[in-house]
Amino acid sequence: MRFKLITVFVMLLSYIGMAQETKTISGTVSDSTDVPLPGAQLKVQGKEIFTVTDFDGNFTLEDVEEGDVFRITFLGFQPKEVTVGTENEYNVVLQEEAASLNEVVVIGYGEAESRDLAGTISNLKAEEINDSPTTSALQAAQGKLPGVQVINNGSPGSVGNVRIRGAISVLGGADPLYVVDGVITQDISGIANSDIESFDVLKDASSTAIYGARGANGVVLITTKSGKGKMKVSLSSTTGINTLVNGVDMANAQEYAQYTNEALTRTGNDPAFTASEISGLQTTDWMDQITREGLFQNYNLSVSGSKEDIDYYVSANYMDEEGILQDNDYERLTVRLNNTYHLSENIRFGHNVSLVRQRGFNPSFSNFTNAYKQAPHIPVRGEDGNYRTTNLNNVGNPVANIDNNQNVNEQVRILGNAWGEVDIFDWLSFRSSIGVNVLREKSRNYGARYIVGNESGTQILNQNQVLNVRDYDEERFNWDNFLTFDKKFGKHDVNLTLGLTSERLASEAFEGSRRGVPPSDNLLYLGIGEQEGQTIDHVGDRSTRLAYFSRLLYNFDKRYVFNATIRREGSSKFAESERIRYYPSFGVAWNIDNEDFFANQNFLSNLKVRGSYGLVGNDRIDSGLFLQLIDFSAYPFPNGVAIGGSSIQQYDENLTWETTTELDLGIEFGMLDNRLTGEFTYYDKETEDILFPLSLPQTSGDDSFVTNAGSIENKGIEFALNWSDASESGDFSYNVGFNITKNENELTNINPVVENAIPFIDSGDLGNGQIVTRTVEGNELGTFWLYKTDGVFTSQSEIDNSAQPGARVGDFRYVDTNGDGSITQTDRQYMGSYQPDFYYGINLGVTYKQVDFSTSLFGNVGNKVFNGLRAQRFSGENIDADLFGERYTGGDSGNGGPAAFNAVPLPSDYYLEDGDFLRVNNITVGYNFSDDILESIQLSRLRVYATAQNALTFTKYSGFNPELPRGILDSGLELDAYPTTAKFLLGLNIDF
Repeated sequence: MRFKLITVFVMLLSYIGMAQETKTISGTVSDSTDVPLPGAQLKVQGKEIFTVTDFDGNFTLEDVEEGDVFRITFLGFQPKEVTVGTENEYNVVLQEEAASLNEVVVIGYGEAESRDLAGTISNLKAEEINDSPTTSALQAAQGKLPGVQVINNGSPGSVGNVRIRGAISVLGGADPLYVVDGVITQDISGIANSDIESFDVLKDASSTAIYGARGANGVVLITTKSGKGKMKVSLSSTTGINTLVNGVDMANAQEYAQYTNEALTRTGNDPAFTASEISGLQTTDWMDQITREGLFQNYNLSVSGSKEDIDYYVSANYMDEEGILQDNDYERLTVRLNNTYHLSENIRFGHNVSLVRQRGFNPSFSNFTNAYKQAPHIPVRGEDGNYRTTNLNNVGNPVANIDNNQNVNEQVRILGNAWGEVDIFDWLSFRSSIGVNVLREKSRNYGARYIVGNESGTQILNQNQVLNVRDYDEERFNWDNFLTFDKKFGKHDVNLTLGLTSERLASEAFEGSRRGVPPSDNLLYLGIGEQEGQTIDHVGDRSTRLAYFSRLLYNFDKRYVFNATIRREGSSKFAESERIRYYPSFGVAWNIDNEDFFANQNFLSNLKVRGSYGLVGNDRIDSGLFLQLIDFSAYPFPNGVAIGGSSIQQYDENLTWETTTELDLGIEFGMLDNRLTGEFTYYDKETEDILFPLSLPQTSGDDSFVTNAGSIENKGIEFALNWSDASESGDFSYNVGFNITKNENELTNINPVVENAIPFIDSGDLGNGQIVTRTVEGNELGTFWLYKTDGVFTSQSEIDNSAQPGARVGDFRYVDTNGDGSITQTDRQYMGSYQPDFYYGINLGVTYKQVDFSTSLFGNVGNKVFNGLRAQRFSGENIDADLFGERYTGGDSGNGGPAAFNAVPLPSDYYLEDGDFLRVNNITVGYNFSDDILESIQLSRLRVYATAQNALTFTKYSGFNPELPRGILDSGLELDAYPTTAKFLLGLNIDF
C-alpha cells in the first residue's frame, strides 16, 4: 500500500513539474512581401492566452508549453495555426486570401467569411474611402458597387440619393438603412471618410432580413476604425477649389431682344426694343454673377494604438467647403473616440462615439433658375445703386435674392454606442450594445428689405422682413443583445446568432415666424418681431420597435452552405392588430472549388453558386396614420374665437406593413490564379401592400388618405468583373474593374379600395400650373407623362385641319392621341422615366514604384431627363442659345423648335431629352516617398497627391447637369437644381 502511495506521489510531482515547464515565445507576423501586420490576433487554442501584434508586427506569448497550438488571424489573410516546439522565436508569414470569395465582411450583428454566405454583399476597401474629398462615403461609392445607384446633388454638405436595386415604395422612402458601429441612423453626412474601416452593402433579402422592417431598401453597414498595436499618428490634408463645369450658353442681350420682339409681334403687340436700342445693349451674364470658385479644405488628425489593456482610436476632422453659388458654405467638425477595454482575456467593453457639429449657409437653388431666365439686357444694379429687374418678365434678381435672404442650418449630433462582450466559452459569446443617436437642429430663414427698380419705377421687396425659425430635436435609442454560438464539429461549421433589439424614436419640432424683424445678425430673434400675423406650429412623433431574431450560418466541409434567418418585428406605427410581422429568409451556396474534381484543372481558381429567398418589411411612415382625426378651424367673433370641427380625415384602421419578397441567384468566380474575378447576379423582388396616398373626391372632408393599395416589382441583373496583376519584382501593378446593373421597375397593381378614388399620383410640378410625371399602374415610378409634338405649324391650312384651331403658325403641333379632335390631358403619353436601363462604373488603378494613378468613371444609359429650365416659361424669360438658334422663323420646314412665344407651354416631349451620360468621377495621381527618405525624416508614410473630381462629363443633355436627384416620383426634372461642380485638389498624407 505504501509503495502505491509513493508511486502516485512521484507521478503527481512529475506531472506538476511538467505543467510548470512553460516558456515565453516571441516573433513577428508579416505578409508574403515581408510587410509587418500590426493588429494580427494570436490565441492559444484551449487556453486563455491571447495577444495582438504591435505596429511592427511583433508579438509575445507567455506561459505556453511545447505542443500548444496558437492560431493567427488577420482581416483579409488566411488564418494560420502554428505548433509550439523547442524554439522560442517564430516568424509567421500569412498569405492573402485568394480572392474576394474569402473576404471577411460585416453582416448584421456580426461578421463572416463571404464563402460562408449565400447572400449578396458588396463592399468598398477603406483606402477607396479614406482620402475621398466627399461629404460622405456614399459619394465615394458612386460607380463602384453593382446594384447600388448613387445620385449626387453636388451642393456642399449634401449626401445625395441612394437606390439599392430600385425604388420599392411610394411613401416609405427609398434610402437604405444606415448602421454605423451598430447604431441606426438616417444621416451619415457627419461620418468622416478618414474614420471608416469598412463599408458593406447588404442587398438581398437573405442578408437584410435580420433587420426586418428596416431592411427593405437595403442596408449600409459602416464600421469605424479602432486602435491596434504601436501608437500611430496620422495627419491628412486636402485643399483645392470647386468650380462650375458644363455651363449652358445663353442668348445674349441682342438675341434676347430679337426673340422678345418676335414673340410680342406674333400676338399683335408692339415690339419692346427698337433696332437702335438693340445694337447698344450690354449683356449681363447672370450665372457668372451668382457663382464663384469656392475653396475646399479638409483636415484630419488621428491617434491610434494599444496600451496595456486599452485599444484606442481618437480623431478630429474639419471640413470647410464653399459652393459655387455665392454665400453657399458648409462647415463640419467631427470628433471621434473609439476605445476597447480588455478586462480579461474573456471580457471586454468599449464605446464608439462621435460628436459632430455642422453649419450650412444655403441660398435657394432657385437662384440658378432665375439666373437662367433673367433678361440679359439689364444690369445687376442701376445707376442709382438699386437692384434691377424688367417689366418684360416676372423673374427676380438672383443677386439681390442671395444678398438679402439668409437660410442658415446648424446641427449638433451625438452618434455612438457603449457595448460589452463576454466570451462565455471559446465557442459562445454574448454582446450587449446601447446605441444613441441624438440630433439638435436649428434653422433660420430671413428676408431683409431691399429696393428693386425696373422700367416703371422702384418697389420694395421683403417689405415685411419675415423671420422663420425652426428648432428640431430627435432622439433615437437602440438596445441590442445577442448570443453567438460558433463551433466546428469535424467538417461541420455552425454559427448561430440569437438576439433581441428594441428601438425608441422621439422627435419634436417647433416652428414660428414673425415679421418686422430688423436686418441685424444680433437681432434675428422672434421676440424682436411683431406679434400681429405671427405663426406658430409645434409637432412631434413617437414610435417604438421591438424584435427578436435568429440566424444560422452553416457549412459542410467548406463546400455546402446553408443560411437561414427569421425576425419577429413589432412596430407602434400600426394598429395593435397589425403590429407584428415575421420576416424569414434562407439561402444556399455551393463552393465548387473545394470539390475534389475541381483540383484537376488550372483555369478556374474559384467558383461559387448561390441562391436565396426571403421577406423584408417597411414601416417608414408617420405614426398615427391609422387613427381617425378631426381638423379644427378657428372662427373669429367679436368676443373671442370659436373652435369648430371643419373636416373628418379619412383613415385606414387596418393599415399594415409593406412587405418585400426577393429571389436572388448568383455565381462568383475567379480565373487565372484569381487575377480575373467576377460575379453575376439575378434578382426579382416584389413589394406588396405598398402604402399609397389615394386621392378622393371632395365629399368626405379630406382630399386623400393613406392605405395599402398596390404592389411594385423590381427585377434585374448585376455583373462585375475585376482584373489585377503585378510584375514579378512588385514594382508595377495594376487593376481594372467594371460593373453594370440593369433594373426594371414597375408599379404592377393599384387597388383603389374605395369608390371613385384616383389610382395615380401626379408629380413633377413646374411651378407654372403644369406637372410632368404620373405614377400609375403598368409604368415605372415617376414616369414622364407628356404631350407628344409633331413639329410646328407652318401654314394656316395646317392649323385649320388640326385639333388646335386656336394655334398660330410656328406653334407646336401636338398629337391628338385619342383622335377626338381636341388636345386635352387624355392625349398625354407615357414617355419613360429617370430610371436608367443600365448604370455602370469603370475603375482603373496603376502603381509603379512610388507613383500611383487611379481613375473612376460612372454613367447612365437609357434614362430620360426633363429640361424644366426651358419648359418653365410665363412671359419674357431668357432662353438658351440653342433654343434661339433652332426657333421657327418661317418657311416650310417645321421640324425644329417653335417660333418665339410668351406663354406657358404645355409639358411635351420637346423638353424631354436622353439622360445618358458618362462622368469621369475621379482622377488621382500620387507619390509615396521611399523608405530611405522616410527613415531620414522619421516618418512611416509620406504621400502627396493631386485629384480632379467630376472634371469631365460626356452627355448630349442641354441643361446644366444630367444627374438630377429629387423625390422618388419626380427625379430627372431639372428645375432649381445644382449645376455640375468639379473639384481640383492637392493632398498630403503623413503617418508618424
